[in-house]
Amino acid sequence: MDDVQIISKLKQGDDECFIEVVNNFKKKIISLCYSYVKDYQEAEDLSQEVFITLYNNIQRFRGECSLSTYIYRITISRCLDYKRKTKFKSILTNLMEIRKVAETVDMDEKNYIRECIRKLPDDLKIVIVLYYYIGMSQKEIADILNITTKTVEGRIYRAKKKLKKEFIEEGNIACSKSGMI
Repeated sequence: MDDVQIISKLKQGDDECFIEVVNNFKKKIISLCYSYVKDYQEAEDLSQEVFITLYNNIQRFRGECSLSTYIYRITISRCLDYKRKTKFKSILTNLMEIRKVAETVDMDEKNYIRECIRKLPDDLKIVIVLYYYIGMSQKEIADILNITTKTVEGRIYRAKKKLKKEFIEEGNIACSKSGMI
C-alpha cells in the first residue's frame, strides 16, 4: 500500500490501518524520543502522544509531504515541547549508537563520541542524529525540520568540523573510524 492509500484509509477511520502504521513506526519513534529524554518510559509515553496526535489530526493532513515525514515532524515537535516544559538542557545527552561507529569503535571511543556530540549546539545535534543514527537523507531532514536541504548540508558540515576539531585536540582517532569526519 502506498502513502495515498494509507492516508485515505486513516482518514476513513480504518483502525487496522492505524495499528499497522503504529507497528511500522513504533521502534523508530521510541528511539528518537529516547534520544531526547534519556528515559525509556518517557520515550514510550511521548511516542504514544505522537500516535494520538497523528490519529487526531490525520483529517488535516494535506499530503504535502510523505506520511513518514509527517510522523517525524510530530515526533520532533512533541520532543521539543517536552524539552520546553521540563527545561531539559540537552536534546540528545544519551545518544544511542551512531550506526556507522557501532561496528568499528570500542566502547571508550563510542562514549567519547557521544559526549562530543552532546556538546554540539542543538541545531547541529539534531541533524547529526537524524542523518547518522536514524539514517535519514538530507531531504527528509530538511522536510522534518522545515529548512532547506542546503541548510541541512551546512549544519552537517559545521557539526563534522566541530567534532573533527575536538577529536584532533584530544588526539582521538575515533573520527577517522566513524566515517563522520
